[in-house]
Amino acid sequence: MTEIVLKPELLKGLQKVLVDYEPKNEDPILASQYLSAVVGSIVATAEIPKKDKDDILKQLIEFTQYVYDQQSSALSQDNQDTTQTTEDAYGVWKPE
Repeated sequence: MTEIVLKPELLKGLQKVLVDYEPKNEDPILASQYLSAVVGSIVATAEIPKKDKDDILKQLIEFTQYVYDQQSSALSQDNQDTTQTTEDAYGVWKPE
């Protein structure tokens, strides 16, 4: 597959389009369902042999899992860094 770059502005733009289409798409899980349905529809209607469609869909599912794992790992690392920084902090002033 071709290398792609997911930038925050792309993700926000896609979600905005989905919300404009259906306000309930503020829910990221529902928005994900719409995106999954779009992918399935595009692959299903492509003018290529069924076997190739099946292979492409399988690759896309695996790629989705790969991106999910990468993002989850990065977020987990960020949370660990934040937790460690918070635990190491001392003398933090809190307003009363």
